[in-house]
Amino acid sequence: MFFLDILIGVYHITSTYNIIVIPDILISVASIYIGGDVFLDVSYGIGKSRSFSEKRIGLFIVGFAAIVDEIAMAVMAAIENLGTISFGTIQGSNVITLLAFFIIIPLYYRSGISRFRIDSYVILATSVILILLSFFFVKVPFYLGFITFIIFIYYIYRKSSAGTNDEVIKAEEVYPPYYGAIALVSIALASYNMINSAVIISQVTGINTFISSFLLLGFFGSLPEIMMMSISMRNGKNDVSVGLITGSTVYKETALFSIIAFIGTLTFSMSFFSMVIMILFSMVLVLYTVIFR
Repeated sequence: MFFLDILIGVYHITSTYNIIVIPDILISVASIYIGGDVFLDVSYGIGKSRSFSEKRIGLFIVGFAAIVDEIAMAVMAAIENLGTISFGTIQGSNVITLLAFFIIIPLYYRSGISRFRIDSYVILATSVILILLSFFFVKVPFYLGFITFIIFIYYIYRKSSAGTNDEVIKAEEVYPPYYGAIALVSIALASYNMINSAVIISQVTGINTFISSFLLLGFFGSLPEIMMMSISMRNGKNDVSVGLITGSTVYKETALFSIIAFIGTLTFSMSFFSMVIMILFSMVLVLYTVIFR
């Protein structure tokens, strides 16, 4: 599947033969699942060697790795002066990831979510700040990126200084570390192919630019997080699941937003409804941390 992803990605087969979009998506989904499974096993081994807890692995290893595809697609869109696609991708991915989280967590993992309350507060605060900024700006000036970057630094500082006494993860070394790098490349390449497929679908259906990025790119961009969350829960690593979802959401709303703002092409155009949804979802996340102790 890895080599099929390379073939499709390098030669842009789906751009010439649109019908191949369907099997390409299926191949890419399978590649993301397999790559996510391998990467999680590698992460557990690295975390154990560094005396990391499940929560820290989810936040600082898997959480960052899960947004590789969003970084690539959002930055590429920003460089090409497609600011609505950049922000739509961030918002869509966060909304869809959190929606999957809200559905899965009550069914499989109710206790312990209160340990991620600071994460929910940061997500809610950032969502409110973004919608307030949208009242004053349409095109995002580069200096607004410093606001979300400061929030990102604060979040990393708080999470790094907390939970140092958590139990170290229990794991066996199933794969050598370089397998993790291969898995990430596979996930990124499969995600790129899915992005290309989403663009073709939006062109064929004539969907609005922001809507297509919010729904299509957001959905495809959220798949690595959703799949890794499901796999880690299957492995009994529940704190990894919650950590990667809350961590990746914060990273996209803060660090990724800052990077695109610094490039200078980010825009809030046509995004008001998505920011309202993010605020509502953030409030639900806060409630989860209060209800599920």
